[in-house]
Amino acid sequence: MVDNLIKYIHKSNIAIVVLHEIYGANNFIKDVCQKYYKDGYDVFCPELLGDRKVFSYSESQEAYGFFIDNVGFDIYKQVEKLINDLKSEYKYVLVIGYSVGATIAWRCSEDSLCDGIVCCYGSRIRDYMEVTPKCPTLLVFAKHDSFDVDSIFCQLSRKQNVQIEILDANHGFIDTYSKNYSDVQAQVFSTKEKSFLDKYLV
Repeated sequence: MVDNLIKYIHKSNIAIVVLHEIYGANNFIKDVCQKYYKDGYDVFCPELLGDRKVFSYSESQEAYGFFIDNVGFDIYKQVEKLINDLKSEYKYVLVIGYSVGATIAWRCSEDSLCDGIVCCYGSRIRDYMEVTPKCPTLLVFAKHDSFDVDSIFCQLSRKQNVQIEILDANHGFIDTYSKNYSDVQAQVFSTKEKSFLDKYLV
């Protein structure tokens, strides 16, 4: 499924792989891709659900079921292959994932050639606590989520290469189309993400 790629390319030396949520490459994800493209990066977004398949937010149950039944978190192996292929063409390859995309990105942090990873509210990261990132990894969690964020913070903060930020918001707070969108916390995220990227892209 990683073969279906949305691409925005202007021959940067930095590639960003964007990994979407259970809903597919929807308007929010396309906005994200265009933002990074405008910032000067080359952007690659695998359509993990299949070619142009998108669920609405009101179909969250169906979207989650489709993801688990047809994609699953082992898709990270295909994403790793994409990362490693891109690494032969780019100086830096970064991965930025949202929700299930963040968990997939987290799993890629251990064995891929990735140079940096940003994971936004990846609630299922808690199922893969054994992962030890080999590259700088920024984990951004919403304080108000469906699991014990503080407990996960305590466990993950002991790992090397991990920076964790917990923002006072709900799951999905970066998504301008979500009912949980928070303009204030999305701005905080943008600042922290920029600081993270600037630190490692030298």
